[in-house]
Formats: sequence, structure tokens, C-alpha cells
Amino acid sequence: MNPGLPALAALLCASASWAGWPEVPSPRNAKVEQIGEQVRLNGVPVRMQRVLSDDKPKAVIQFYREALGARRAEEKLPDGLLFAQGRGDYFVTVRVKVLGPSFTETLVSVSDARGAENAANRPLGFPVPAGTQVLSDMESTDAGKVSRQLVLMNNHSINANVVSITKALQERGYEPQSGDTQNLESGRVLMFGGANREARLVVIRRDGASNVVLTTVQMP
Repeated sequence: MNPGLPALAALLCASASWAGWPEVPSPRNAKVEQIGEQVRLNGVPVRMQRVLSDDKPKAVIQFYREALGARRAEEKLPDGLLFAQGRGDYFVTVRVKVLGPSFTETLVSVSDARGAENAANRPLGFPVPAGTQVLSDMESTDAGKVSRQLVLMNNHSINANVVSITKALQERGYEPQSGDTQNLESGRVLMFGGANREARLVVIRRDGASNVVLTTVQMP
């Protein structure tokens, strides 16, 4: 197997049947949930869906083996299996997760490899504290509602992160909702509101590092 596959597949963790994009079929009688109308993961356009099936896990895994054909890569996971496949300008991943003896959750994603080239050096568009590592940047648009989740890590204190990110949010029209602030044993949770917008900031301090999750939502 390509040694870079697990990292790439984890990044693009999970395809769909939009026009012009590769299609991945679903098992018969499975429940299919589309994840957002337009999704970008770390700047890369992605089409995602969640597939729930009450068939036995072995049957679901075999279904996707046959659906993807011989030119596929496989990676065994503790709770299931990951398939990956290149299709022209697109990269397909299928992650089958075993939830029970007769229940599986499959995350299917198709990413546009052409978009990955354009996203490589794109600006983040949101100021973060110096020395911050961006672990994940997920953007989605659904019925006009635009959501974004940034997962960050740095060595700054909880308070330094809160002050810096709160300032950046206020410059964008978000105001702290004082009654919704939670002080945890090792972190803080803050809620923000504004005109057709809301945000949630979680900062957790662990093992000498701060883990930050910022979720912003703008409504039409």
C-alpha cells in the first residue's frame, strides 16, 4: 500500500452522486444522509455522505469491495476498514465503521484533487495566535447557512487564546454571550452571537498544549 495513503485518507475521511463527480453506490435498504450541499476540508472541495446499514459488517465490506473494483487500496482499522481509490481528477475514500453485529456506519467522500493544488498555500482568512497549528478546517454551506469549524493547537495559555480569538470574532460582528460562558477544570467554553451569526469557542489545556475548536455559523 502507498505509505502516504492512511494520512491522506484520514484527512479526507469519507462520496456522492452529484453531477460530474464519481458515484459510489450504497447497499440496498441503507439510510443515506448527505453532509452539506457544499463542503471544503482544508480548502479542498469534498462531497460527503453518511450511510447507515443493518446488514452484517462482512456483507457491507464486501459490497464496497465489489463496488470499487480491483483497483482500490485497503487499510484495516480497529473498528472497521478504510478503502481509497483514485478516479481521474478525484480521490474517493470509504470508511466502514462497525457499530454492532448487524449495524454499520459508512462515511463516503469524494474530493476534487484539482482543488487540492489551489488550496495548498491559501490564506486561512482568520487571524490565529502566533505559532498555531491548524489541524482541520471544515467549511460547509447548507440551505444558505454557512458553517466553519477550525481545530487548532498551540502552546499559548487558555486565557491568551480566549483573548486573541474573542478580539478577532468581535472584529467580525460576534459578541460574547456572558451567560453562556462555562469554566471547565482544564478549559473554557464561550458562546457568541450577532446579526444572523453565532459562534462557539472551546479551549482545552492538556499536556502542556492548548487545543482550540472554533465553530462559526452565518445564517442568510
